[in-house]
Amino acid sequence: MFAYNEEAGIAAALAALDACGEEARLRVHVLINGCTDSTEQVVRAWQPRRIEVVPVVLPRGDKANAWNHYVHEVAPRDAAIHLFTDGDMIVSKGSVAAFLRAFEADPHANGCAGLPVSGRSRDGFREKLRRGREMAGNLYALRGSCVEAFRRAGVRLPFGMFGEDGLVTALVKHDLDLRRQRDDLRVTSAEEAGFGYVPLSLWRPGDWRTYRNRKMRYAVRRQQALMLYDLLRERGPEGMPVHVVDLYRERGDAMRLAWRGLDTYFDWVAIRRIRRDIAADDSVKQEARAHLYS
Repeated sequence: MFAYNEEAGIAAALAALDACGEEARLRVHVLINGCTDSTEQVVRAWQPRRIEVVPVVLPRGDKANAWNHYVHEVAPRDAAIHLFTDGDMIVSKGSVAAFLRAFEADPHANGCAGLPVSGRSRDGFREKLRRGREMAGNLYALRGSCVEAFRRAGVRLPFGMFGEDGLVTALVKHDLDLRRQRDDLRVTSAEEAGFGYVPLSLWRPGDWRTYRNRKMRYAVRRQQALMLYDLLRERGPEGMPVHVVDLYRERGDAMRLAWRGLDTYFDWVAIRRIRRDIAADDSVKQEARAHLYS
């Protein structure tokens, strides 16, 4: 569970996982990364009934870095599957069992998407994940042997990368090397593995800022993908940059600004921000990249 300043809702997220504790033996590692609120104290004070909760405190706030830390430093090697979710998601009861059934029914699959159960765009979101065989960072699972393969290959996501879910999906489909043929069947979905969240509302002033930041994350993610995926197709996992600023400096020419309606403005701001990083000295790498738009 990835948590950045989730003091208000993480107890509910943990309680939802606790309700899944009868479905399998669960150990929940909470990656408390770069928090400036009381998330850590809430997690340590929370009393589970069916699951084990392990707080993992990381001083730098970055989801890709937290993902790397879990996979390479923390993930139990004997786990059948690994679930990835966010500290503001409510995982539906029955989800763990559903993931286990999905992997048992499809031995070829190494990744499995959970599906949304709330939100105005729920049906379209569900269909997108199913049809595209994609995994959303809200909730997905990897087979234990797949996580072990990431470890053996030493594949780490770039620090500051937005959209770790899309990159992990691509790596799973290409057997960790984008020079290999893509196999969409390596990713499946579990109909009864679900996640819920509070949708944004026009009537909550704070949600306007949340919406703006979300659009900025998507815009930066789009430009990062334009740079990174071609690089990985050329060089494979050995070409994975350690930090997104390294990626910007090597592949900044791949950025594109095209008319996309309202999103064009966010793309323009994202490109300006990236160009500023390219021109800066290496001290820019110490910034908490992933929470610039949180």
